[in-house]
Amino acid sequence: MTPTGAATPELRRLRRRKPERRPPVKRPPAYFVVAGIRLDQELERLRGLPVFADGPLERRPELKVRRASKRPNRVGFAVPTEHRLQVTSYPGIRPGDVLETLLHELVHLHVGRAREAHAWHGRTFKLTLARAMDEAYGVRDVPTRSTLHGAYAEAIERLRARPQMELDLA
Repeated sequence: MTPTGAATPELRRLRRRKPERRPPVKRPPAYFVVAGIRLDQELERLRGLPVFADGPLERRPELKVRRASKRPNRVGFAVPTEHRLQVTSYPGIRPGDVLETLLHELVHLHVGRAREAHAWHGRTFKLTLARAMDEAYGVRDVPTRSTLHGAYAEAIERLRARPQMELDLA
């Protein structure tokens, strides 16, 4: 700093420098298990959906799992510029909750910040999420009037609770 309190050009240059991105840490498979779902495997399956074809998800994003002691306000987030996402595990989380959150955050990585009203959860995002939910889990026609997580989770849970068709192959 100069005697007047202004930063020198060298100090300004140091402040602007971004921290170096380290390669993702190799994690044991149990790290990715939330509500009985292996998120790393589900992420790989979801990346292959037609809705994500020819997009940024051709490259595997970095996935982190946060463990919280109670339900947080923010159950997940994505950083498109860094190609990473985080899903939060908390007591009482259901498979539908974690599946909805993972896919929601993947859609953020795919769409990014759209140049439209409500850049993060606008029309493009909602249409892409609806298509992805249909392709991934067969969930259709879910009224989503807000950006809060939960509407798709309920639909996923209802589908998971349905009795599976049994085939007599003997």
